[in-house]
Amino acid sequence: MRLPFPLLALVLALPASAETLCEGTPVRMTAPPAQAETLCTAVQQALPRLAACGLALETPVSITLTDSLPGDCLGLYHCGEQRIELLAPEALSEQRRTDGVFAALPDARYFDSIVMHELAHAAHDARPCPSGLCLATSEYLAYNFQILGLAPEDRARVEASLDMQSPVSHDAVNKIVLLFAPDAFAARAWAHLNQRDDPCAYLRHVAAGDFTFDRPAR
Repeated sequence: MRLPFPLLALVLALPASAETLCEGTPVRMTAPPAQAETLCTAVQQALPRLAACGLALETPVSITLTDSLPGDCLGLYHCGEQRIELLAPEALSEQRRTDGVFAALPDARYFDSIVMHELAHAAHDARPCPSGLCLATSEYLAYNFQILGLAPEDRARVEASLDMQSPVSHDAVNKIVLLFAPDAFAARAWAHLNQRDDPCAYLRHVAAGDFTFDRPAR
């Protein structure tokens, strides 16, 4: 069907991405229609798992899929803005590392895990921070929920590359390790959590601010 030129120009000007609400959640998404469904499914699966261990998302959040992010970022939560940027699945597949804690995960499940990681940041950002700056504490929650949210077989793939037996002290999970060796931080955080008597209850305490991995600001 031939269109009059003005109408044709209008059609061509429509954006490839559109903002939509992920049904049943407080999350608005900006993504191409084909990717919005994948993203929304990941959000719908992540939020109940966060809430089950004390980190319910209590404020609206927007998520935008993009083809590029600064540096080596695969996902980015903008503190205080309730806004997340994520690499779109195709871009993630091209840019993800071939080593590290999550290297064994298939692309689709890795994408879902990053959605969980960034939503954990968004949920924690709305909580008060007893130490003034909760960088390590927020990442402790985000990495642990990222792994906790995996299917058992995928969690086993991650754990296969980790030392789950050596005791990990509270002080060994800290901001310095996070900044200089984030994979080591993630590995220590997961091992530390699994050395608690009740990991889910422990996450509730961390989310509530009872335990922190950051020193108080001076």
